[in-house]
Amino acid sequence: MFAGIEVKDKVFIVSLMDNNRYVKGIFKFYKEGLLWFLDHYNPEIIAVNYDFGVSSKLSLTNKAYSNLYKDIIETFEYRQVDKKSFREKEKRIFKSNVEEFWKKIIHKDILPAETPEGLEQRLYNLPKSGIKLNKKLLSQDKRFIGKELDAVVLSFAAYSFYNNRFETIEHEGGIWIIPRYTYVSKKEREEESSQNPV
Repeated sequence: MFAGIEVKDKVFIVSLMDNNRYVKGIFKFYKEGLLWFLDHYNPEIIAVNYDFGVSSKLSLTNKAYSNLYKDIIETFEYRQVDKKSFREKEKRIFKSNVEEFWKKIIHKDILPAETPEGLEQRLYNLPKSGIKLNKKLLSQDKRFIGKELDAVVLSFAAYSFYNNRFETIEHEGGIWIIPRYTYVSKKEREEESSQNPV
C-alpha cells in the first residue's frame, strides 16, 4: 500500500492506494491516531506535501506538527528519498508538491480548492491520470475535500515512485518527487474498471 499524508489545521488526512491505482481509503487523524495508523498499516512508501506540518497559521500547531516528518522517519525507520537512493523502494518517505501535479493535469488556471468550481475541476481531471477514486470515500464536509484530493495525489506520488513513473523537482530544501503524468483515455479507464471491479 502507498500512503499520501496531507494536513489541515490539526487534522492529518491519509489516502491509501494499492498497486492498481485504486484509492482504498481516506482517513482523518490527530497526530496520535496517525502514528497508530502507520504502526498498524505499515505502508511501503509515504508521500507528504512539501509544507507538511507547517501549513497551519497557528504557531502552536506549527510547533506541535513541524517535527512529524522526522518523527515518522525515526519511529518507524522510514528512510528519506534522496538522489542517490531512487532504486531502493522499501520503507521510504519523501516530500512532493501537489500543486505541480495539478498544473500538469489541469491545463488552464487552477481554481482554488475551497470553491465548488475548483473541486469540480480536480474531480473531473483526476481520473485522466488513471487514479481510481470512489467519490463516496470523500468527506461530506466541503472544507476537507480539497485536502483529501491532495492526499490522493500524494498516495499516487508514492505509487509512482515505487513504479518508477516519477519526475523530480529540485528546490532549496532538496527534491520533490512528482508523479509523471500520462493521460489515460476514457476507453482504457472503462476497460480497466470492467476487468477490476471495485
